[in-house]
Amino acid sequence: MNRMQDIHRRNVLMLKLLGCFFLVALAVNLIVDKSIYVLYPPVGLALGIGLLLLVGSRRVPELSMLLMIASLYVFLLTLSIHYPYLVNFLFLGLIPLFTLLYLDLRAVVFSGVLYLGTALYLFNSLHQEMFPGVENSDMVYLIVFGVFTTVFSLFFTRFTKGLWLKAEQSEIQLSSILENVEIATWSYDLSSGRIQLSEGIVHICGMPARAFGGDYRVLAELVVPEDRHRIIQAQKEMVLDKRSVTTECQFISRDGEYRWAQVRGTPFFNELGHLERLEGVIIDITERKRLEQQVEHLAYHDELTGLPNRALFNMRFDQYIHEGTACLTIMFIDLDNFKEVNDAFGHSAGDLLLKEIAGRLSRHIRDTDMVCRLGGDEFLLLLSHSDVTHASKVAERIISSLSEPFYYQGYPLIATPSIGVCVHNGGPCDLDELIREADEAMYEAKREGRNQYFVHPASVGVMY
Repeated sequence: MNRMQDIHRRNVLMLKLLGCFFLVALAVNLIVDKSIYVLYPPVGLALGIGLLLLVGSRRVPELSMLLMIASLYVFLLTLSIHYPYLVNFLFLGLIPLFTLLYLDLRAVVFSGVLYLGTALYLFNSLHQEMFPGVENSDMVYLIVFGVFTTVFSLFFTRFTKGLWLKAEQSEIQLSSILENVEIATWSYDLSSGRIQLSEGIVHICGMPARAFGGDYRVLAELVVPEDRHRIIQAQKEMVLDKRSVTTECQFISRDGEYRWAQVRGTPFFNELGHLERLEGVIIDITERKRLEQQVEHLAYHDELTGLPNRALFNMRFDQYIHEGTACLTIMFIDLDNFKEVNDAFGHSAGDLLLKEIAGRLSRHIRDTDMVCRLGGDEFLLLLSHSDVTHASKVAERIISSLSEPFYYQGYPLIATPSIGVCVHNGGPCDLDELIREADEAMYEAKREGRNQYFVHPASVGVMY
């Protein structure tokens, strides 16, 4: 709100106060004078109509402010001349306090000058009627009172404006911060059913605050369907349990991007303890969620190849055992000549070769199976519902696939596999023991010439 709008708003409020002041002054004079003639105030009516038209035009709010103050003195001066009662003079002393409503130094000084002039005029011209028995020398008290009131009003105005200026600056700074970070404030009025959003909502939903039109349903529809129950539950807790809540959900922005947000809300009550509104913030936590997912991924996956690591391999195996999945096969794969590739072309070539092999291994298993990089050039495979016949076919496909060369800077690189197979046919077992037997079978494949697979003899019909 700019300065002119603020003055106009105060002019409207002052006009209402003047109407009340006008009615009170008439009522008091009617009681004191006990005459019906005081109900005919031509000056007050003329001033009131003129000010109403002037304020309603909104054209010159500063001039309206000064005329508003002057009209008070004109009205009381006219009223005091026709009805010279002390009570009218007392009303005159309240006008400087009325002008504090504007918090404008010009209004204060203007009111102070008019008060001194009007008070001195009434004291001199209507001395006997309004101040019987008061000495002329007592005029100095009127001057002191007028000066004191004006000075006090000036200090009060400067002090209050200073506080307001600091508050406005802080509000502007806070608004600027909130508008430039991925945080939005919200306030839901229960009586009107309207929601107010800060401009920070554009960073989360891709829509400016005005696009919502105060309709809560527009915001709710941007929450992904599977998360809407969280918002409903949060509302119930705030309204029924009367407590603050924090929940997380996903929004679909206008450009179709999914963004995670943390929604915080607090119920606010009036002095009677009745719930009036809900307020809170919406914080974009998309980046935090991405980092959490990355950390979780790294905790269960190999950093180089992206394959599951031993921890996730163990979890999948335990899951299958718990579910009673029959015929689980462990395959231990070691690359035969990987060290030679590293020595000849460097570790960068070795890393690229491991990534390529990881991709080829993944293409030869089902969704229910798993490839795990155990470390270095060693891999583990977990095959579900896999007997010796099925495991042998998988091993043959892997050997054929890895026999195809991988080209690095124009040079063909091949790392043939030696594969050990161990089949678990059901019952209690120990994963480490199965891996050890698959490892033994892998070394047997190496001893028999490499680039082949060997099935551990204990795989057929043996329970662990």
